[in-house]
Amino acid sequence: MGQRGRPRGRQEQAPRKSRHIGAWVVTVLLVGVLGAGGLFVYRAFTGGLSSENCTATGADGQSSQISNERMANAATIAAVARAKSLPERATIIALATAEQESKIQNLTGGDRDSLGLFQQRPSQGWGTKDQIMDPVYSTGQFFHALLNVNNWESISVGKAAQDVQRSADASGESYGQWEEMATVLATSLDAKSGTSLTCSYNDPKAAAETPGSNGLTPRATAVGQALVKQFSANGAGSAPQYSHTGDGLTLRIGSSNGLFDPHVVADWAVASAKNLTVDKVQYADQVWTRSSGKWKSASPVAAGTVEVSVVKGG
Repeated sequence: MGQRGRPRGRQEQAPRKSRHIGAWVVTVLLVGVLGAGGLFVYRAFTGGLSSENCTATGADGQSSQISNERMANAATIAAVARAKSLPERATIIALATAEQESKIQNLTGGDRDSLGLFQQRPSQGWGTKDQIMDPVYSTGQFFHALLNVNNWESISVGKAAQDVQRSADASGESYGQWEEMATVLATSLDAKSGTSLTCSYNDPKAAAETPGSNGLTPRATAVGQALVKQFSANGAGSAPQYSHTGDGLTLRIGSSNGLFDPHVVADWAVASAKNLTVDKVQYADQVWTRSSGKWKSASPVAAGTVEVSVVKGG
């Protein structure tokens, strides 16, 4: 396929590096203020965070706080990895790569003809522009290339990413520097023991909707379509099954014979809540609501089921 990733010269790397240095200076100061067990907070390169943001906390207590848009894209990457039955390390490598290339944003442009989360280039055989701008497709392409890297599971995160992207940084250090952040995001989205994921969103002021012929409102339909597309990697794997409530606002997502961990699906729904206008997510005896932005105890739902409700509007 030739040179897979976008080649980046010194001219582009310099400002990118300076932004990273600034972010790490902020991090060091925060850790110093908060103590040895402090908070690892990564702020968007545009400066600060709005009231809408997500916080992923790893099992070791380290946290990463990023914007909703970026967390939704991270959740898509993790969902595609799960659909392909890939180990968590694949998700970590992909997230570290996307952070370096695009700040985990689905960019419409970049160096030369680079596009999307991984800044893949149509001219280098990654796909058409429209395909690359589909995060599920571009993530699938990244994983396809990663699986062709020798010993990708045992070599360093930076080296594995570099062998896929083939950037100007032969050492892979530009990708490797994001391993800690990527690990926090990946383990949280994978619902590992001791991790957590919370997201806060503003009121979307959405209009009321009525159910369509499928029994779901358009917003609930969008949730179902995204769920199936991402967790089956565009049909490459088994899709989650779901039913719905009579009002068409809530999807009841089953565990699909144990293929999908309810906690993982619940975290995916919370991470994607801004784009999909989700209002409430519940599994077991835990419920997240848009108004609180936190997980709280509640009366349990059916075992192995996740209930995802969209904003009713009005």
